[in-house]
Amino acid sequence: MASSEKRRASTSPSATALASTTTTTTSASSSTNPTSSSPYFLPLVASRLTNLQDFFALRAACRTYRDLIPPSPANLASQAPLLLFPRMASASGALFHVPLRRILRFRLPCTRLGRPTKFHSFGFRVSTQDRAGYDTCRELRIRHLLTGERARLPDLPRPRDSEEVVFSGDLVVTFRKCCCVLYYCHIGDDHWQAVYCDVGHLPYDLMFVKGTLYALIYNYSHYRLAVVKLGKNSAVLSFLGDKLSVPEVNCPRFWLAERRRELLLIVEVEFDPCVYHVFYLHSGKKKWERTTSLGGCSLFFNLHEFAGCLGPDHPAVRRDCLYFTGCSGKWSEYSLADGSYHEFVIDHPGRTEDYGSPVWVLPSIC
Repeated sequence: MASSEKRRASTSPSATALASTTTTTTSASSSTNPTSSSPYFLPLVASRLTNLQDFFALRAACRTYRDLIPPSPANLASQAPLLLFPRMASASGALFHVPLRRILRFRLPCTRLGRPTKFHSFGFRVSTQDRAGYDTCRELRIRHLLTGERARLPDLPRPRDSEEVVFSGDLVVTFRKCCCVLYYCHIGDDHWQAVYCDVGHLPYDLMFVKGTLYALIYNYSHYRLAVVKLGKNSAVLSFLGDKLSVPEVNCPRFWLAERRRELLLIVEVEFDPCVYHVFYLHSGKKKWERTTSLGGCSLFFNLHEFAGCLGPDHPAVRRDCLYFTGCSGKWSEYSLADGSYHEFVIDHPGRTEDYGSPVWVLPSIC
């Protein structure tokens, strides 16, 4: 429970510990001379850079550098979390470097002018949805922002039932919270396959862990975790753990998450200011048990889905924290260590327009 001393802050991102913990690294301009640096030290230099522009400037020095330091989790280990958001006036996406409070020069997916655009992300893979209305045909695209690899998926048969998107490898699943139908396809397929859950079992949240699809299933007054197997016409649910009973009034919000391939459940138990509890599924007791530590890791969430986990040694984030995005360019930080909650807004010199809902982009998960 939140104490009366906890306060809610609304400041620029420079006030957050996310920025204060970021270390200053050697600029790429001093490291890109092929004659003054040993190629054996290049991966070490790259792994300490916290700005993507510096990383790609280092790679651009020569072909040898490009071969020695490809975009990989090890070489991008210190890269700071970024926020991808749609520019409402210019029909383009933008990447915001949170600690530096600046927009990065980066080639990003274009959006449709005058149409609402929705981003979903995990690591550095992003899906983009453009739509003209609530039940009109929406274009869905998947893009890897580092490699430029992209794919356009088939038109969705029922856009109103495809509000959320999760993906793993070449498998993409869309769904609508508390709706019994799921749609899935593999990149390259020419149509979506619709599968239905049993009556009374409504998927609230989905996520992949090591290629396995998990669902938090709502069944009237309780929630339950299940493994989902996608068939030709039906979704087979294998339930895990005990039931989670919730009140009918002021029902809390839930998110599935993972920390080092361990499945977690995040529950918002209070609002204004927000308070979150974290649970893990005890393998022996098969029950959800609460934990107040993430082992130093930090978890990132978009408005509706999990976006990734950064380890305890990452220089750009606080340990044992939850980071959420919101509407209109907002994001927040909650500390499991001290229960503090802070809200921030994307703000940088020269901002002249409104921003849509951002999503987290984590370069070290590529």
